[in-house]
Amino acid sequence: MHLEDILGTDEWFKCKNISLICDLLQLPPVNGRPVVNKISHKIVKTKVRAANAVNISKETVEYGEKIINERQKRDETFFKMLDSVKHGCVTDETIHTLKRRVFNALIQEKYKELESEGTGPPICLLSKINTC
Repeated sequence: MHLEDILGTDEWFKCKNISLICDLLQLPPVNGRPVVNKISHKIVKTKVRAANAVNISKETVEYGEKIINERQKRDETFFKMLDSVKHGCVTDETIHTLKRRVFNALIQEKYKELESEGTGPPICLLSKINTC
């Protein structure tokens, strides 16, 4: 379904504010295809029926940047390391930091350790397959 069908008009976004939230510097998938596929100028013109459709983002989108990293804000070493990896810079120090932070205990033992901290049961996100 197209936005035009949902909003019932062919005006740009029908004067609605639409938030597009993404990490423009996100690392590509380790094992899989990219999330976003490139679209040719010809397809954009055909679908939107406008010669200047490619410039829609420059004309209608206001860019704002999140500058506070909430997840790693208390761990400056890890924050800097992830930031450098995001920009394609992997150093020996980065590899050393990652090796230091990987726990070798069985997942059941780690779960019990986290559960004993008294903050409630931990939420664990585990990969079903080896993706690296």
